[in-house]
Amino acid sequence: MTGFLATHGTSGLVLSLDDEVANERIVSEIKRGRYEASELAIASRFVRAGDRVLELGAGVGFISAGVMRNVGPAYYAAVEADARLIPHIRETHARNGVSGVEIINAAFTSDPDVLAKGTVAFTLHREFWRSGIGQDQPGSAETVSVPARDVSRFLADKDITVLIADIEGAELDLLRHIDTARLEKIVLELHPQRIGKAGVLEIFQILCARGFAYNTALSEGSVVCFEAVPSQSATIGEAACSAGNA
Repeated sequence: MTGFLATHGTSGLVLSLDDEVANERIVSEIKRGRYEASELAIASRFVRAGDRVLELGAGVGFISAGVMRNVGPAYYAAVEADARLIPHIRETHARNGVSGVEIINAAFTSDPDVLAKGTVAFTLHREFWRSGIGQDQPGSAETVSVPARDVSRFLADKDITVLIADIEGAELDLLRHIDTARLEKIVLELHPQRIGKAGVLEIFQILCARGFAYNTALSEGSVVCFEAVPSQSATIGEAACSAGNA
């Protein structure tokens, strides 16, 4: 395994990689500034200094390093299920002068059956951004068991106000059971190729029913932002969503 660094073409952030998780295509996307550039721009505009952030699917630490550098929220937890990437997150943060991020190697879930089992089957891929739950595809290396943690309990224990998630299609299962009562803002990267149009619709319906409004100004393409509407109760939200679907 050979470690190396790559500088992101638009943000200037230095990312830690190695030849086990990154190939020439990934490095090219990073150097050209295409890798998650819009996601970082959106998150940096959406997150505020007083926010407490939970990021699921931290990768090699690009979003967490950028948001900490650009905004400096009160608390940030970066969660990554792929154990191979944890050292890279730490190195990416160090290379960019970022500190104070809680880095966690686990699969955060809200599914009671998965939590009862205690582990999640997670497939590793040669291109780290293609690793994930149920991601058995050409180029996959192996499937490993990752400790499952209760995301709703973490949200409550850490008083999280912002959820950022890029979890390769697992976003639908996450939102079906998660307790969003304490959240004020949510940033999701949708993966319609995994969850289908019906899954995308269900996500919007779930969040609408829980009193979250779609932020059209900040959302871009597959990266969507939602904000809790303080004056809107869950009952009113459900009625509005029902009316919209009539």
